Amino acid sequence: MKTINHPPAFGQRGNKIHQGSATGRGLAAGLLATAICLMATQADAATFDCVMDPSLTVKLGSPVMSILSEILVDRGDLVKQGQVIAKIESAVELAAVATNEARAASTAEIESKQATLDQKSGVYKRKSELQARNVTSAQDVETAQAEFNVAKQELELARLNHQMAQLEVDRLRALLEQRTIRSPIDGIAVQRSLGPGEFVRQDANIVTVASIDPLSVEAYLPVRYFGSVKVGDVALVHPDEPVGGDYEARVSIVDQVFDAASGTFGVRLNLPNHSNLLPGGLRCHVDFDVPEKSVRDVARSGEIQGSQKN
Repeated sequence: MKTINHPPAFGQRGNKIHQGSATGRGLAAGLLATAICLMATQADAATFDCVMDPSLTVKLGSPVMSILSEILVDRGDLVKQGQVIAKIESAVELAAVATNEARAASTAEIESKQATLDQKSGVYKRKSELQARNVTSAQDVETAQAEFNVAKQELELARLNHQMAQLEVDRLRALLEQRTIRSPIDGIAVQRSLGPGEFVRQDANIVTVASIDPLSVEAYLPVRYFGSVKVGDVALVHPDEPVGGDYEARVSIVDQVFDAASGTFGVRLNLPNHSNLLPGGLRCHVDFDVPEKSVRDVARSGEIQGSQKN
């Protein structure tokens, strides 16, 4: 009788196959766990399209109709609040201001009336003393008193005229200032509509200035997210290329009126833009720290709430 000896390599190979299977199952489990973690992380954030617009755009015009004499900025220039943007023809107004400044600076009329009052006061005083000694008549005293009162009123009128002349100077200066166009905000000149020598109407704009610090990030979310995003929440904004990058922005407005046609509501975020490094008018994506919802999720949550109430 023969004895069959099995090769020892057969058992060793079986152990290796078993160990390899265990290692593969462990690797698959690790990959599955990583995928679940990534899915859970992604489930905590929802991404939406957005646009980074200037926070304020101002079209500067003129309150008076006249000829534009000078424009001091061009498209792309940085402007500061109060900076002179343009000037309207103002030669007549400058002459009027100079004339009234000279009139307001003069006190000759007041000094003249003051001298007349002093003279009439002396006459009235002497007449009163003579009447006390029965040297003059009462009528002369009454005439001197009347002249004194008239001189006093004329002095008050001269002082009033001097004050009115000063106020007239202030009024003319205000009219002259209307012919100097200043920027009400810090920003960038994005358009120049008129040039020197053109006629400026009251309904025409000369220069358009846009403020891009901060930027207003406008996004529209499906109505199923209403209540998940609140004013003060922080979101992550990703500008499109070639800008790129990640920037934090804070929710400033959540619309309370929906757009029935698209089933969305608007959300505005303030994005700080120090030194105007980010351009306006660029498309972007914004990540809100809210779970991704579907219509089925919303319907299911409504059914659960309804059943709990019942």
